[in-house]
Amino acid sequence: MLSRLRLPTLLCIFIAAAFSLVACDPLAPDPTTVVVIVTPTDTPLPTLIVQPTASFTPSVTPTATLTPTPRPTNTPNPTITATATPSLTPTVCTDTVGQIVDLRFKSAIAKLNVPYRVYLPPCYSQTGKRYPLAILMHGSDRDETEWTDLLDVNGKLERGLALGALPPMILVMPYGGELANSNSEFGVRETWEDVVVDELMPEVERNFCTWNDRAGRAIGGISRGGFWAFEIGLRHPDLFSAIGGHSAFFDEDHIAKKYAATYNPLFLMETLTLPARLQPRIYLDVGADDYALNPIEEFHDKLVEHKIDADFVLNSTGEHNIDYWKSHVTEYLSFYGQTWPRNVSELPSCLS
Repeated sequence: MLSRLRLPTLLCIFIAAAFSLVACDPLAPDPTTVVVIVTPTDTPLPTLIVQPTASFTPSVTPTATLTPTPRPTNTPNPTITATATPSLTPTVCTDTVGQIVDLRFKSAIAKLNVPYRVYLPPCYSQTGKRYPLAILMHGSDRDETEWTDLLDVNGKLERGLALGALPPMILVMPYGGELANSNSEFGVRETWEDVVVDELMPEVERNFCTWNDRAGRAIGGISRGGFWAFEIGLRHPDLFSAIGGHSAFFDEDHIAKKYAATYNPLFLMETLTLPARLQPRIYLDVGADDYALNPIEEFHDKLVEHKIDADFVLNSTGEHNIDYWKSHVTEYLSFYGQTWPRNVSELPSCLS
């Protein structure tokens, strides 16, 4: 091999001396052949080419350096694809109907098992998101089925979701029983407020992926349930960002006078200070033919007097009955979800 190289090389030197700048040997390297020649394992060749190609070394070096660069770049690709797959799940789910779940918990306060109904919006189990929560309470002598079976709250929510007019939310509807139907023992023993705040809410948060923050919670009710919504919401403004009372039944004859200023919403705000950052959104509605109209108007006047903002809706028709509430359920849901995201992707992760 070496003897073959010497003759052409000497010949090249001779011709180079004779013709000064002209290179005649076809083996003389140029920038394109350098890469090809350096690659083989022929030991003498790199030695002979080092000096003539010194100026081209940078072009060779980047080529070697750039070669591995795509490999690290390609390595994360499988990771990115795997991460993206769960986030695509919500768009894959095409469910339009939610799920109703009936549960109960042992109440140490009420000394009995408390039933509660939960409505989960479409695709709840596939999204991996924390959903905002609305606690909806029934009226006197009703139970946890009133909102779904009589008012069709789930059907109204699903139609609103399909139209993009309502945000997805979890609805919790507890059964208050005798404890919620009477409030005559305020200050004497634990009340329905204690059951809701100290037992129901922790129970729901353990079993479902809820947005466990004031911004993601609302509380409301019909008739007697409206009384409790304001009693609980005003006394715990740090827990709820919105309070709704629909034909709320404010009957002070059912409350011990001694505790009126502490528990009765009609007088509660007179001793209550709500910092601006804890001022909940308030919705109060009633039909013009409702027998509970006067106390509701009185309650609204007291809110205004104490500079507590509230949406007060006096509908021109409507009595204290199922027909009235059913015709306004969509308005109630719109109020509760007013500040909640309509796009599921914007909700907090259930893993956080």
